[in-house]
Amino acid sequence: MGKWGIRMVVILFCFITACSSEPEQVTSGEDKVVLEFYSPKVETEAVFETLIEEFEFKNNGIDIQQVVVPRGMTVLKTRMARGDVPDLFITYPIEEDYLIRARKGYLEDLTDEPFLKDIESHIQDRYLVDGRMYGAALTQNAVGVLYNKRHFEKLNLSVPSTWEEWIDTMHQMEDEGYTPFIMPNGDVEQTSVFTLNFVANAFSQEYWEKRDYEIVNDPQWNELAEKTLQVLPFTQADAFEDSYQDAIEKFAKEQGSMMVMGTWALPLIDEVNPELEYGIFPFPADQSEQHPVLGGVDIGIAISSATEHPEEAKKFLSFLIQKDQASKLSNYEGSISTIEGVMVEREEVKVLEKKLRADESVNWPNHYWDGGTAAEADYRKYTLEFLIHQDSKAYLSNLENMFEKYEQDSGERP
Repeated sequence: MGKWGIRMVVILFCFITACSSEPEQVTSGEDKVVLEFYSPKVETEAVFETLIEEFEFKNNGIDIQQVVVPRGMTVLKTRMARGDVPDLFITYPIEEDYLIRARKGYLEDLTDEPFLKDIESHIQDRYLVDGRMYGAALTQNAVGVLYNKRHFEKLNLSVPSTWEEWIDTMHQMEDEGYTPFIMPNGDVEQTSVFTLNFVANAFSQEYWEKRDYEIVNDPQWNELAEKTLQVLPFTQADAFEDSYQDAIEKFAKEQGSMMVMGTWALPLIDEVNPELEYGIFPFPADQSEQHPVLGGVDIGIAISSATEHPEEAKKFLSFLIQKDQASKLSNYEGSISTIEGVMVEREEVKVLEKKLRADESVNWPNHYWDGGTAAEADYRKYTLEFLIHQDSKAYLSNLENMFEKYEQDSGERP
């Protein structure tokens, strides 16, 4: 065989090999199944685009269109009210919005899907509604105090484990000319992250189930307000102008030493300064040495019962739950995967992960509230007003009236 014959054989072999690595199904754009994946998580947009590309390569007949909307849970509620429901969307278990949607038949029943067996059962069970499941948990978030390791080492400071130690640490940092604490108080969406640590530590699920809200005269609520005011003098000068992104950038650029935030912030910090040396310690809500970590399902996905393509939607969800994809998502975001056998690789998160896996955690208290996302929005609004005016009595009175209002209006509550 001459060299041209050999070359043709090689070309033919390469062609056959290339074709064999392509997806089995080759479909024109017009024939593709198009699914909308709706997410409120701006910070995971990039990693999901990568995962979507992998899925589409293996499933040529399915086109996943990710739609990322800031303040997306409020927008989602509006869209669902007018019947414009995405095929797949992020939803959180336990909270009232999920319960109502499940019981009113808005969500696809996933109870018998085999991929749910790959999820840690004690987390996945949070999606149970009347014995059935209408969502799948992919990751958990966790909130802690992000701290600049270099600053701590330079000042010879130890990681505080009690509230008193934490305040003392801030005093020492301030005395040395550092900005001890960064808060994004120019962004109403972020105001609740700090205070909900106190709420979660102080009040159990049973407290919210009793619905006996006498907040103004409750010593624990008053202590929450008092401690919040203790921290404010240690924040950056323009805390009330700084957005979430502003605060992230200041922490990443070492313009402040500590910040209370969840694991979802890690990709944004890495974008600004991938060389930053930082760690995370549990939020020291009181004088005890051990503190549970505030966290809950972060990325949990439901499928609309109205989707025209339920099998394709389940195929995409099943793909995301596989270990390879789950590991990529966890390592990118710094979240704790709920998938069996997937461990956190990011060093910053391991302290929080250890507590979550040991069941030393408390769930987001707002997930228990009457009113769902509407109550959460009001809570943020009143918290921001409190941070600005520093009037504890007005703040607690607003919260008491808010909880009572949503309890009275809970005719929608299942």
